[in-house]
Amino acid sequence: MARKSYTEEDRARVRQALLDTGLEMAVRMGLGGLHLAELTRAVGISKPYFYTFFDSLEDFSLQLMEEQRYRLLRLLEQELARPEGTWEDRVESFFQTILRHRDHGILVMTQREEADLHSRLAPERFQNFRPGQRAFFLRLMALLGIREADCPPEVLANLVFSCLLIYNSAPESMPFLFPDYLDETAELHVRFLVKYLSQLHHQAKDR
Repeated sequence: MARKSYTEEDRARVRQALLDTGLEMAVRMGLGGLHLAELTRAVGISKPYFYTFFDSLEDFSLQLMEEQRYRLLRLLEQELARPEGTWEDRVESFFQTILRHRDHGILVMTQREEADLHSRLAPERFQNFRPGQRAFFLRLMALLGIREADCPPEVLANLVFSCLLIYNSAPESMPFLFPDYLDETAELHVRFLVKYLSQLHHQAKDR
């Protein structure tokens, strides 16, 4: 049987299908539940063909996060463009959507999943991933009208990640927290975060 020949358009569609399907599977089963055989079968390609797009499943996992960044930026743009509500209402809606990530097809790793993925990455691959993280939060801040001089993007990243990790990882890896009160805790985290961002937003406007 002759090998199927893929055009550049075919390859672009297959790559996007891998990312779309991979995100859906990872959201539903967790990053640890993402298996190459199931992914390639769902997309209808062979394992060797998968490796013409991605070096490894770990590399694919990082690409999933990069793909999700674009989607989150589009989501924030949509929220900010809504005519109803205040700026604070729209920003809170954005972060509440991320907080309820499983209901909205957003991948948020647990503490254990982050540690596992990091342990399997070559140090240089992880370092190459870092600038994209920073660029994402800079773009997020630009959409929010917040100056880098007023808040380093790394600080915003840590604030967001700490809220998500606590909500998403307990009680599995944070057994001393009170799991019955995680929703209330997360709601307060989001409110505090939005209040802080609002101060930075108005501070930038007043300059």
